Amino acid sequence: MRVLFLNPPFHPRFSREQRSPAVTKSGTLYYPKWLAHAAGVAIKNGHDVDLIDAPAAGYSVQAVIDRIATKNIEAVVCDTSTPSILNDVSVIEALVGANPSLHVLMVGRHVSSLPKETLAMSDSLEAIAIREYEYTVRDWLEAKACGADLSAVDGLVWRRAGTGEIVTNNPREAIKNLDELPFVSEVYKQFLHTPDYFYGHSLWPLVVFDTSRGCPYHCSFCVYPQAFSGHTMRYRSVANVADEFDFVTREMPEIKTVMLEDDTFIISKPRTLELANELIRRGNKLPFDANCRADIGSEGELLSTLHKAGARLFCVGFESGDVEVINGMKKNNDDRRDAKYHDEAHRFVRRCQESGIMVHGCFMVGNLNETPASMEKTLNFAKKLQPDTAQFFPIMVYPGTTAYEEAKKRNYIQIDDWGAWLTKDGLHNSVVTLPNITHEQLVSFCDRARRSFYLSPSYLLYKLKQSLKDRRELQRNLKGFVTLSKYLLRGSQHEKTETPPRQTPRHDTVTPVTSSPGSD
Repeated sequence: MRVLFLNPPFHPRFSREQRSPAVTKSGTLYYPKWLAHAAGVAIKNGHDVDLIDAPAAGYSVQAVIDRIATKNIEAVVCDTSTPSILNDVSVIEALVGANPSLHVLMVGRHVSSLPKETLAMSDSLEAIAIREYEYTVRDWLEAKACGADLSAVDGLVWRRAGTGEIVTNNPREAIKNLDELPFVSEVYKQFLHTPDYFYGHSLWPLVVFDTSRGCPYHCSFCVYPQAFSGHTMRYRSVANVADEFDFVTREMPEIKTVMLEDDTFIISKPRTLELANELIRRGNKLPFDANCRADIGSEGELLSTLHKAGARLFCVGFESGDVEVINGMKKNNDDRRDAKYHDEAHRFVRRCQESGIMVHGCFMVGNLNETPASMEKTLNFAKKLQPDTAQFFPIMVYPGTTAYEEAKKRNYIQIDDWGAWLTKDGLHNSVVTLPNITHEQLVSFCDRARRSFYLSPSYLLYKLKQSLKDRRELQRNLKGFVTLSKYLLRGSQHEKTETPPRQTPRHDTVTPVTSSPGSD
């Protein structure tokens, strides 16, 4: 079939795939990694594939409609997220309205967690893939191509034509052999403009791929393991990962770093060490960043070997400076470790710095046992840790997580509008109101914490020295600071006083992004 994989129009540079989808203050924009993986599988199986990342490239809904008509697209695989779902449904309605014979499959964490509720939102919605969807998309396309009944497509929830009955098929088993999947970077190279994508903590341009799927930990707020990839670890082979590093080095010379977007990079220390040694053996010169926990990888020898292999920075969810909050979010599988968590965090940051690896710290407020005092502990914790960069955000509870279910149970979520998960400009918002803290106060605290961290004299001096020492870091610091500075000054909850600037598309046939339902 002729199929379009679509990251649909919404706010310009809306980062739909990240763990907390939003327009980010640092300018960070995630690759549509899962969508690109599914596109790669469809190409491998003989389909005529197109891919559009509308928030990155500046495509409007009309531009997507025009492209579908020009290329005679028969099917669309449309990504979604919780804060954009109202917009995403309206986009699908517009596409189907322009081409009633179009087949549409919705994918993503939100629809995976609430498939029946989503299908009930509009008669234009036809089917939803549950959890990891590469092979569900493959089988759905095959069924559509030959007119087969959809009942045999595992991992699908769909609406039966004629009767409107919602059918839930058998669940799909998670992919065990990840080496079967095509390199996602090959799909990026074919369809995407790599300079569009930016991580505030990474060298630019970058590419993003995984070395594993799943996470054995059960943090209450973390959406990917709970709603998507599960808690069972699955690994790509060391050779397969190293081959993708080689591909990027050879075929994408503009790339300055790789972000390994595993839920947690260092789970199996022997396997991590084996990968590091293989990259060293191959002479890898491409730096890489990775998601990591602070309490599982602090051995100096392991960190030094990883740095020699290319490890540049670890992105770490430190979350909170209060032990009781850490315990309440089930950060550790063993509660006895909570008392040692902050000591381990300090030791991890110190040993990373000694090994030449930087740390990006993620801090969250608004967990269900949060207090004003625990929030201040978190800010002090962040300052004492002294990571290279930091982000502070209010808790974002998403369907499919235990944090969401617990917040609903306690009546802490008092806003039913999915669009309220964002501010008017598409920034992170919180819909959680605790007994002693409102959601507005959570956002306001994060604005204050961000200013306090980034504008401290000691931090500014550190960044000046870093920028003078390394021109690559100077480029990153300038690019990130230009975007972040306006939010340091005005915060997140400001009111718009004028029409926001339009994003200029790169393609003559593309019109600017327009406002759509749910975006304001």
